[in-house]
Amino acid sequence: MATPSVRIVKTFNYRGAVKEYSNRYHFTGGTPADSTAWNALFDAITAQEKTCLPAAQTITQAIGYNAGSNVPAASKAYTLAGTLTAGGGATPGECAAVVRLATTKVSTKNHTVFVFSYYHAPRCQGTGINADELMSEQETALSAYHLLWKNGITAGGVTAIRSTPDGHVATGRLVEHFISHRDFPR
Repeated sequence: MATPSVRIVKTFNYRGAVKEYSNRYHFTGGTPADSTAWNALFDAITAQEKTCLPAAQTITQAIGYNAGSNVPAASKAYTLAGTLTAGGGATPGECAAVVRLATTKVSTKNHTVFVFSYYHAPRCQGTGINADELMSEQETALSAYHLLWKNGITAGGVTAIRSTPDGHVATGRLVEHFISHRDFPR
């Protein structure tokens, strides 16, 4: 069973140029019926996601996909700056905060299958020995945002619950305390 998905595109300054990255979220709970319904879902998602991002990042677009398709069914342009209070310290753009969500799917070895989200240029706790720890306010914001995905974001006539592409729903979430690395696609 394929699921619909939403891709949220963000930008930030990286090595003297604007860099774009995105997160794609597959979900169960139905497919928005039309562009108005998709826009309502986009607005609900971006209103929450912007609270996880520092002001130096901007949500620029939301794109919706029907189940099993990589052809956009709907899209909406945004200029939403992050609203997370930028305490702590800055990190390089290839650094990333990692969110891991357990799902109901298990591997052939009976291990839980996870879905991941990466957020570039996160804020760190500070300098020195705390430079590799995610700023606690951002960790809390990401945890709250992904709890919404686990429980369902209701808008546009659907209740979008985060899942694997084949429909296994999220059962829990963990925001990694330590900042990780994620290369940009070439």
